[in-house]
Order: sequence, then structure tokens, then C-alpha cells
Amino acid sequence: MDFSRLRLFLVLSTWLLLVWSSPFVRAGQPPKPVVVGTRVQLLVDDHVVASRRNLVRRLGTVTKQNGGRPIFTDGCFYGTVLYDEGRFKMWWRKPGQVGFGYSESKDGLRFTKKADVTGINFAGDFTLSVMIDPRETDPAHRYKAAYDAPGMAAGLAYSRDGIRWTTYNRGRPVTKRAADTYNFLLWDEAAATYRLFTRTDFGTSGGQGEWRGTRMMVNADPKRHPMKWKTVRNWVFNRDGKKESQRRQIYSVTDWMRHGVHFGLMSVYEWPSDFSEGGPDKVKRHERDVMNFYIATSRDADSWDLSWIYAGQPIVPRGPSGSFDKDLLIPASSIVTHAGRHWLYYCGANERHGDPTFKMRRDHAIGVATLGEDRLVGLEAADHGVLLTRPFRLDGKHLVLNSVVQKGGRLRVAVLDSEGHVRPGFAAEESRSSGGDHPVNRVHWSGKARLASLAGKTIRLKFDIRGASLYSFRIAR
Repeated sequence: MDFSRLRLFLVLSTWLLLVWSSPFVRAGQPPKPVVVGTRVQLLVDDHVVASRRNLVRRLGTVTKQNGGRPIFTDGCFYGTVLYDEGRFKMWWRKPGQVGFGYSESKDGLRFTKKADVTGINFAGDFTLSVMIDPRETDPAHRYKAAYDAPGMAAGLAYSRDGIRWTTYNRGRPVTKRAADTYNFLLWDEAAATYRLFTRTDFGTSGGQGEWRGTRMMVNADPKRHPMKWKTVRNWVFNRDGKKESQRRQIYSVTDWMRHGVHFGLMSVYEWPSDFSEGGPDKVKRHERDVMNFYIATSRDADSWDLSWIYAGQPIVPRGPSGSFDKDLLIPASSIVTHAGRHWLYYCGANERHGDPTFKMRRDHAIGVATLGEDRLVGLEAADHGVLLTRPFRLDGKHLVLNSVVQKGGRLRVAVLDSEGHVRPGFAAEESRSSGGDHPVNRVHWSGKARLASLAGKTIRLKFDIRGASLYSFRIAR
């Protein structure tokens, strides 16, 4: 027997086996398909992305309305603004913590008070977050709210008109102890459950005082079983361990859902109880003991992408020295979508948070910032970026983009099969889309290629992006 040839055969066989089973080779195979349907695919994460190159994910740029001045000075949040029945509806905390008021507006900027909220047994540093329940069939329960109930815990209430309320559980708490700030209720259609977010405490941290955290609970039917909440997770900012509590703490979290993505509206307390910048000053903008308004994203309302927080990039920046919102920003419990824009309402204050040893007097007011619809986060290519989607079944006739193409830039799209080969007639060079700012940018291909001809087939999209920003795509029927 020729042992040298046998050894060579064994070595080659082993090498081929290792190569064939290696992650590198597997990574070259098409990824598993994703369901797209006709839902808008927000590019806030890589859920639908197989690969991307030379693309930077950026926050959208908001514009503060009313020249950055407050739009409402009679109260503050923690509260809610919704668009319903052709008008903006606002629930706001009255000065001195003596209850909540209800106001309405036609344009989202000029609000008129309509009534005081009644029927809720608020307690402590109270909040009121309001939702319109899309699952509810009884008009008397159309509005639901979470609030601060006695015992520093969460309570629930319902209403026909959003003004006169009745408490669930006879006004008793529906959770164990929760601290102040937002208690927030949400119906999650995809998960078929209600979610309740509350603040919670992790006690003191190395002698540094409070260590604020948050929790999320689920309940399939709180109307019938208001106390059957199951805690999914309690969490704090602790990437760097307990010492991180001296740098930042989570003050409140609410959950706004859009196209299957959970957007956490997060109030973050930064450099808590650090008064090294001096005594009270309602003019100077401070950087310590302040609160910022960030967003985080998630697909399950539990595992949050906190990149924007750790990058120090709030979705709505605090104002400059002398402004009403220079030191504290507290978001409304939800985002309003109306007239092609997202409306981000918030409470601003002109002085820091303070603590029992360093009390602050400050003035509160409500402001609003807006940005284009579905442009909270986008992918940007200054030079030449490429985005390849995961495979998906084509269930429509048209490809529509939400995009901004700068002068001299371009945005082209190729349609591939599941193996990554360009389908005939659908090369990037053959695609046609509009330049400039287009929230509804329909893509065509020259010649006789029509996307409708591929209906029912598995495809992938390959975007060629230069000098442009892409926020989302969708397949339209």
C-alpha cells in the first residue's frame, strides 16, 4: 500500500470537509427568507438586510416648531398627545401636581383647554398616558390609560371620551410597587398581548443614591384580569456595571409602534446629581444633571438597540442657553403621525433635575418638533454604498422608496433571484427613480421589465446608493 498517497487523500478529505462546513462558506449561501408583504420596511436595523457596505445609519433631523419656543405654557408632561377624530388631543399635567387637563388643537400648535380629567385617583408624582385601544369593541372602554396609583404603583382606567374616567380594579394598583414617571399601556397586535411599561428601582448604587430602572410586563386581557401581569424583564443601563449609574440612568420608557418596529421613547437622566457646573441658573445651558430625549429600537419590545444613547445623539436636542428646554426634555408618551410628518411632543425645562440636597426651581412648558414621515432613522451613502436585502416573496406590483437623493447623487435598484443573480431586465443600470426629496419614490425599469411579472417569486433587492439617504422601501399592490 502506498501510505504517502493514503495520507495525502486523508489530508485533502479533511481539508475539504472543514472548508465545506466552515462559517465562511455558509455565509456565502443565501440567507433565510424574510416576510415582507406590503408592509413598509423601515431600515432602522438589519432585520431585512443581508449585507451593506459603505452605508452609515443616521438619525433623522427634526425641526422645532414655533421657532423653538413653547407651544403650551399652562402645563407639562408626563402626558400624551394623539391625533383622533380630525384633531390633536392632549392630556397634560397641571402646574403644582394638582391633576390633569385635556386640550384640543386643529393644527397641532395652538391648543385650547376643554376640560379637567376626572375619575382617577392619582397619587405621588403622577403621570397619565392615554391610548386608543384598536382591539376594544365597547365604546365605553375606547380610551385606556395607565397612571400612578396609590402605593407608588401602576393603575389602569378607561373612558368613552378621554375626559371622564373609571378605574379598573376599583382604583387599586394593578402591579407591585413602581416608581414615578411613565406608566404606559400598549396593545401589541403582532404579539397578541397588552404591554405595560413602568419605572422600577434597583435601590442604591454604591452609595450614589437612586439607581433607576424600567420594566415591561404582558397581559392578554387586562380588562378582565387587571392584575395578571407577567414581568418580562427589569433592566437598567449597566453596560459598564453599577458605576454606569453615575453617568446615566433610564428615567422612563414608552413604546411607540410603527410598521412592526418598537420605538422606545426614552427619557435619560445624565450625570445625575452632578452639580459641578454651579448653582441655580435658568439661562446657562448645563451638561450635567440633565435629561435628554432619545429613541431606541426593538423587534420584541424587550431587547433594545441603545446605540443612539451611547453615541450621545438625542432625537430631539435640548435648546441653547436661554431657551425653555435647555436642561430637561421629557417626551410625550407617543408620537403623532399626521399630514406626512411625525410630531414629537415634549416637555422642556430651563433648569436641571436636582435632588433633595440640591433643589432646583425651574419653569416647564411643552414644545413640539417634527420630521418627515418614517424618517426617524435612515441609511446614508456619501460615496458609493450597497445594500442587499434578504430573500422575500414578492407580493405586489411596484417598488416604492422613501428617499432623499442629493444633487449629483443617485439611487438605483437591481432585482435578483434568491441565488443572487440579476433577473433579466432588472439590472441596476436599467432602473429609474426620482432625484431630490421623495417620501413616495416609485422605481421603474427601462424596456419591458415590469415588477408585476415577478409576483409570487422569491427575489432580493440590491440598492446602489451614492449621495443619497434611504429610509424605507415597500412593495405596493
